[in-house]
Amino acid sequence: MKKNLLLNSVHDLIRCNTSSVDVLVDATLGNGYDTLFLSTIAKHVYAFDIQEKAIQASKKRLTGITNVSFIHDSHEKILEYVSNFKGIVFNLGYLPGSDKSITTLADTTIKTLEQLLPKLPIGGFVSITVYIGHDQGKLESAAVEAYLENLNSNYEILKSTIFNKRSAPYHLFIKKNN
Repeated sequence: MKKNLLLNSVHDLIRCNTSSVDVLVDATLGNGYDTLFLSTIAKHVYAFDIQEKAIQASKKRLTGITNVSFIHDSHEKILEYVSNFKGIVFNLGYLPGSDKSITTLADTTIKTLEQLLPKLPIGGFVSITVYIGHDQGKLESAAVEAYLENLNSNYEILKSTIFNKRSAPYHLFIKKNN
């Protein structure tokens, strides 16, 4: 997989905010690339996806890696499986190379954020890569940003974008400070 400036930036932020004793959650497993990266920097990773195809492809990609638990369920149900975590990683949109009609949705993403943000420890984080190159992505992007604009000052939110590419994905990094 070819890395780009945005992906390098995302991984650097996550790496700088994670230690080898931390538990992380990949809320949208997809093809498993983020889970693979997270498994190299964290004690354990819980990886969620609603598509069995994503789970199976990622298990194959992560063969031999023992600090990952794959969970075939929606990110809305993370708290049913995991109670203590340092950070959560989202890649919004659809599973690359798969059915583009199956996407993350604004209402479930916001519901999940509402549940998870209060559970973050001080110094905990949420990393969200937002894909706006499709109609549902544009809707989700607007709704997530509107929700985040109203978060209190206990959270800092960094937005990173490739400035000269209007429909490129962008990144939101939320860190809990108080």
